[in-house]
Amino acid sequence: MKVEGIGFDYGNTLVLDPFERVVELKAFEFVRIMERNKYEVSKKRLLDAWKKINETMNYKFCSHFAQEVPLIETVLEKIGVHKRDRSKIAQQLLVAYRAGLKQELKNDKKIDKTKEVLSELKNKGKRLIVMSNERVDTLKMQLSWTGLDRFFEKVVTSEGLGLEKPDKRIFRHLANTFGLSDENILYVGDDPERDIKPSKDMGMKAVLVKHSSEMSVKGWRDYDFKLSENQKPDFVISDLKELISIVE
Repeated sequence: MKVEGIGFDYGNTLVLDPFERVVELKAFEFVRIMERNKYEVSKKRLLDAWKKINETMNYKFCSHFAQEVPLIETVLEKIGVHKRDRSKIAQQLLVAYRAGLKQELKNDKKIDKTKEVLSELKNKGKRLIVMSNERVDTLKMQLSWTGLDRFFEKVVTSEGLGLEKPDKRIFRHLANTFGLSDENILYVGDDPERDIKPSKDMGMKAVLVKHSSEMSVKGWRDYDFKLSENQKPDFVISDLKELISIVE
Protein backbone atom coordinates (compact mmCIF):
# COMPACT_ATOMS: atom_id res chain seq x y z
CA MET A 1 0.00 0.00 0.00
CA LYS A 2 1.48 3.33 -1.07
CA VAL A 3 0.75 6.27 1.23
CA GLU A 4 2.71 9.25 2.51
CA GLY A 5 0.78 10.07 5.68
CA ILE A 6 -0.49 7.72 8.38
CA GLY A 7 -2.97 8.79 11.05
CA PHE A 8 -3.33 6.71 14.21
CA ASP A 9 -6.07 6.42 16.76
CA TYR A 10 -4.68 6.22 20.32
CA GLY A 11 -6.80 4.01 22.57
CA ASN A 12 -6.65 0.27 21.79
CA THR A 13 -4.65 1.08 18.67
CA LEU A 14 -1.31 2.40 19.91
CA VAL A 15 -1.94 1.49 23.56
CA LEU A 16 -4.31 -1.08 25.03
CA ASP A 17 -6.84 0.18 27.58
CA PRO A 18 -5.14 -0.11 31.01
CA PHE A 19 -8.23 0.70 33.11
CA GLU A 20 -8.70 -2.77 34.64
CA ARG A 21 -5.01 -3.06 35.53
CA VAL A 22 -4.89 0.43 37.05
CA VAL A 23 -7.92 0.03 39.32
CA GLU A 24 -6.61 -3.31 40.57
CA LEU A 25 -3.14 -1.86 41.13
CA LYS A 26 -4.43 1.11 43.15
CA ALA A 27 -7.45 -0.56 44.79
CA PHE A 28 -6.14 -0.53 48.36
CA GLU A 29 -4.98 3.06 48.04
CA PHE A 30 -8.48 3.97 46.86
CA VAL A 31 -9.95 2.26 49.94
CA ARG A 32 -7.54 4.14 52.23
CA ILE A 33 -8.56 7.44 50.61
CA MET A 34 -12.18 6.60 51.35
CA GLU A 35 -11.30 5.76 54.97
CA ARG A 36 -9.41 9.03 55.45
CA ASN A 37 -12.58 10.78 54.34
CA LYS A 38 -14.67 8.82 56.89
CA TYR A 39 -16.27 6.38 54.44
CA GLU A 40 -16.02 2.63 54.93
CA VAL A 41 -16.26 0.82 51.60
CA SER A 42 -14.94 -2.54 50.49
CA LYS A 43 -12.52 -2.88 47.60
CA LYS A 44 -15.07 -5.00 45.71
CA ARG A 45 -17.93 -2.55 46.11
CA LEU A 46 -15.82 0.41 45.03
CA LEU A 47 -14.25 -1.32 42.01
CA ASP A 48 -17.52 -2.91 40.88
CA ALA A 49 -19.18 0.52 40.90
CA TRP A 50 -16.24 2.17 39.16
CA LYS A 51 -16.06 -0.47 36.42
CA LYS A 52 -19.81 -0.22 35.80
CA ILE A 53 -19.74 3.59 35.54
CA ASN A 54 -16.70 3.47 33.26
CA GLU A 55 -18.58 1.14 30.92
CA THR A 56 -21.94 2.89 30.94
CA MET A 57 -21.16 6.60 31.28
CA ASN A 58 -19.92 8.58 28.29
CA TYR A 59 -20.06 12.24 27.40
CA LYS A 60 -18.41 14.68 25.02
CA PHE A 61 -14.60 14.41 25.01
CA CYS A 62 -14.70 11.98 27.93
CA SER A 63 -11.29 10.46 28.70
CA HIS A 64 -11.82 6.88 29.81
CA PHE A 65 -8.10 6.14 29.74
CA ALA A 66 -7.12 8.99 32.08
CA GLN A 67 -10.49 9.10 33.91
CA GLU A 68 -12.17 12.33 34.95
CA VAL A 69 -13.80 13.88 38.01
CA PRO A 70 -17.42 13.55 36.74
CA LEU A 71 -16.92 9.81 36.20
CA ILE A 72 -15.56 9.33 39.71
CA GLU A 73 -18.19 11.58 41.30
CA THR A 74 -20.85 9.36 39.75
CA VAL A 75 -19.11 6.31 41.25
CA LEU A 76 -19.14 7.99 44.65
CA GLU A 77 -22.82 8.81 44.30
CA LYS A 78 -23.57 5.16 43.55
CA ILE A 79 -21.82 3.97 46.70
CA GLY A 80 -23.58 6.49 48.92
CA VAL A 81 -21.05 9.31 49.38
CA HIS A 82 -22.71 12.58 50.40
CA LYS A 83 -22.86 15.21 47.65
CA ARG A 84 -20.83 17.72 49.71
CA ASP A 85 -17.87 15.27 49.82
CA ARG A 86 -17.87 13.93 46.27
CA SER A 87 -15.78 16.56 44.52
CA LYS A 88 -12.98 16.51 47.12
CA ILE A 89 -12.78 12.72 47.25
CA ALA A 90 -13.03 12.41 43.47
CA GLN A 91 -10.01 14.69 43.08
CA GLN A 92 -8.00 12.55 45.49
CA LEU A 93 -9.00 9.33 43.74
CA LEU A 94 -8.15 10.85 40.36
CA VAL A 95 -4.64 11.75 41.51
CA ALA A 96 -4.13 8.16 42.69
CA TYR A 97 -5.63 6.72 39.51
CA ARG A 98 -3.39 8.77 37.22
CA ALA A 99 -0.32 7.83 39.25
CA GLY A 100 -1.28 4.21 38.60
CA LEU A 101 -1.93 4.97 34.94
CA LYS A 102 1.53 6.48 34.60
CA GLN A 103 3.08 3.43 36.25
CA GLU A 104 1.20 0.99 34.03
CA LEU A 105 2.02 2.85 30.82
CA LYS A 106 5.70 3.16 31.69
CA ASN A 107 5.88 -0.58 32.46
CA ASP A 108 3.88 -1.78 29.45
CA LYS A 109 6.36 -3.78 27.35
CA LYS A 110 3.89 -3.92 24.45
CA ILE A 111 4.50 -0.20 23.93
CA ASP A 112 8.14 -0.99 23.10
CA LYS A 113 6.86 -3.01 20.15
CA THR A 114 4.65 -0.11 19.10
CA LYS A 115 7.71 2.15 19.11
CA GLU A 116 9.54 -0.30 16.86
CA VAL A 117 6.68 -0.19 14.36
CA LEU A 118 6.50 3.61 14.38
CA SER A 119 10.27 3.87 14.02
CA GLU A 120 10.23 1.56 11.02
CA LEU A 121 7.43 3.53 9.38
CA LYS A 122 9.37 6.76 9.85
CA ASN A 123 12.45 5.06 8.38
CA LYS A 124 10.31 4.38 5.33
CA GLY A 125 9.70 8.12 5.08
CA LYS A 126 6.12 8.10 6.35
CA ARG A 127 4.66 11.11 8.14
CA LEU A 128 2.76 10.21 11.31
CA ILE A 129 -0.05 11.98 13.19
CA VAL A 130 -2.06 10.72 16.17
CA MET A 131 -5.74 11.70 16.09
CA SER A 132 -8.01 10.57 18.89
CA ASN A 133 -11.27 11.22 20.72
CA GLU A 134 -9.46 12.52 23.80
CA ARG A 135 -8.71 15.54 25.94
CA VAL A 136 -5.82 17.74 24.81
CA ASP A 137 -3.88 17.57 28.07
CA THR A 138 -4.54 13.94 28.95
CA LEU A 139 -3.52 12.62 25.53
CA LYS A 140 -0.30 14.64 25.48
CA MET A 141 0.35 13.47 29.04
CA GLN A 142 -0.01 9.81 28.09
CA LEU A 143 2.07 10.14 24.93
CA SER A 144 4.81 11.75 27.01
CA TRP A 145 4.73 9.00 29.65
CA THR A 146 5.02 6.30 26.99
CA GLY A 147 7.62 8.12 24.91
CA LEU A 148 5.38 7.81 21.86
CA ASP A 149 5.18 11.58 21.42
CA ARG A 150 8.51 11.76 19.61
CA PHE A 151 7.19 9.79 16.64
CA PHE A 152 4.37 12.18 15.72
CA GLU A 153 4.58 15.51 13.96
CA LYS A 154 1.15 16.49 15.30
CA VAL A 155 -1.29 15.46 18.03
CA VAL A 156 -4.95 16.05 17.14
CA THR A 157 -7.68 15.65 19.76
CA SER A 158 -11.45 15.79 19.59
CA GLU A 159 -11.48 18.32 22.42
CA GLY A 160 -9.01 20.53 20.58
CA LEU A 161 -11.21 20.56 17.48
CA GLY A 162 -14.56 20.65 19.26
CA LEU A 163 -15.61 17.61 17.24
CA GLU A 164 -15.63 13.87 17.83
CA LYS A 165 -15.08 10.94 15.54
CA PRO A 166 -16.91 9.70 13.50
CA ASP A 167 -17.54 13.31 12.39
CA LYS A 168 -15.92 13.44 8.95
CA ARG A 169 -14.74 17.01 9.56
CA ILE A 170 -12.07 15.57 11.87
CA PHE A 171 -10.76 13.48 8.99
CA ARG A 172 -10.86 16.51 6.69
CA HIS A 173 -8.73 18.29 9.29
CA LEU A 174 -6.30 15.37 9.22
CA ALA A 175 -5.95 15.62 5.45
CA ASN A 176 -5.47 19.38 5.64
CA THR A 177 -2.84 18.99 8.36
CA PHE A 178 -0.92 16.52 6.26
CA GLY A 179 -1.46 18.64 3.15
CA LEU A 180 -2.05 15.42 1.24
CA SER A 181 -4.82 14.05 -0.95
CA ASP A 182 -7.22 11.65 0.78
CA GLU A 183 -6.03 8.61 -1.19
CA ASN A 184 -2.48 9.29 -0.03
CA ILE A 185 -3.46 8.93 3.65
CA LEU A 186 -3.91 5.80 5.73
CA TYR A 187 -5.86 5.84 8.99
CA VAL A 188 -5.28 3.08 11.54
CA GLY A 189 -7.82 2.43 14.29
CA ASP A 190 -9.65 -0.19 16.32
CA ASP A 191 -13.22 1.12 16.05
CA PRO A 192 -15.16 0.18 12.88
CA GLU A 193 -17.72 2.97 13.39
CA ARG A 194 -15.49 5.81 14.56
CA ASP A 195 -12.25 5.04 12.73
CA ILE A 196 -12.86 2.93 9.65
CA LYS A 197 -16.26 4.11 8.35
CA PRO A 198 -15.46 7.86 8.21
CA SER A 199 -11.94 7.42 6.83
CA LYS A 200 -13.24 5.17 4.02
CA ASP A 201 -16.13 7.54 3.36
CA MET A 202 -13.53 10.30 2.89
CA GLY A 203 -11.65 8.23 0.33
CA MET A 204 -8.72 7.43 2.61
CA LYS A 205 -7.18 4.03 3.06
CA ALA A 206 -7.92 2.30 6.37
CA VAL A 207 -6.53 -0.49 8.52
CA LEU A 208 -8.60 -2.01 11.32
CA VAL A 209 -6.80 -3.26 14.42
CA LYS A 210 -9.07 -6.16 15.29
CA HIS A 211 -10.02 -6.90 18.90
CA SER A 212 -12.39 -9.41 20.43
CA SER A 213 -16.07 -8.51 20.61
CA GLU A 214 -15.76 -9.08 24.36
CA MET A 215 -13.80 -5.82 24.55
CA SER A 216 -16.75 -3.84 23.19
CA VAL A 217 -18.32 -1.28 25.50
CA LYS A 218 -21.95 -0.51 24.72
CA GLY A 219 -22.39 3.12 23.72
CA TRP A 220 -18.80 4.12 23.03
CA ARG A 221 -16.75 1.19 21.69
CA ASP A 222 -18.67 -1.21 19.43
CA TYR A 223 -16.45 -3.82 17.84
CA ASP A 224 -19.48 -5.54 16.31
CA PHE A 225 -20.49 -2.49 14.24
CA LYS A 226 -21.33 -3.61 10.71
CA LEU A 227 -19.67 -1.81 7.80
CA SER A 228 -21.09 -1.68 4.29
CA GLU A 229 -19.04 -3.22 1.51
CA ASN A 230 -17.50 0.09 0.39
CA GLN A 231 -16.64 1.01 4.01
CA LYS A 232 -14.67 -2.10 4.84
CA PRO A 233 -10.99 -1.62 5.74
CA ASP A 234 -8.26 -2.25 3.22
CA PHE A 235 -6.60 -4.55 5.73
CA VAL A 236 -7.51 -6.12 9.06
CA ILE A 237 -4.63 -6.78 11.45
CA SER A 238 -4.26 -8.18 14.96
CA ASP A 239 -0.82 -6.67 15.62
CA LEU A 240 0.57 -3.27 14.64
CA LYS A 241 3.76 -4.89 13.38
CA GLU A 242 1.76 -6.16 10.41
CA LEU A 243 1.75 -2.55 9.13
CA ILE A 244 5.41 -2.92 8.22
CA SER A 245 4.65 -5.39 5.46
CA ILE A 246 1.47 -3.57 4.37
CA VAL A 247 2.90 -0.08 3.91
CA GLU A 248 5.39 0.32 1.07
